[in-house]
Amino acid sequence: MAEGRRGPVSAASELLLRVWADPHSVGDARRAVKDFCHNGGLGLLADDAELLTSELMTNACRATHGLITLVALRDAAGVVVTVTDDDRSEVAMLASLPAIDADTGRGLFLVDQMAGSWGTSRYTGGKTVWFRLP
Repeated sequence: MAEGRRGPVSAASELLLRVWADPHSVGDARRAVKDFCHNGGLGLLADDAELLTSELMTNACRATHGLITLVALRDAAGVVVTVTDDDRSEVAMLASLPAIDADTGRGLFLVDQMAGSWGTSRYTGGKTVWFRLP
């Protein structure tokens, strides 16, 4: 499977995108996941997948300066999106709504409220955050 900032190549049920931690990468990932859902007959999930991907990618771009790997897998039931970076800090699994005047902190709350399931995995070199729709 090919990789690149502007040109992910997807197989029938898999999308792989490796990007640098850059604000433009968030939009690239968002569009790639939305197109991936539409192309696989999951158009009803596309907007939610796009939003949740944006939240995970934004967090990854803030947490790391290296490469970020996004993998999306789809089947007839839905889509799973994983975002992996080299940041070793833990992700709080208790996603709570921040203060009303807070500028940040709503991303994982949205993931928690909208995803069918979500979680994190840590490994020696970093972490992965994932969600499943529906």
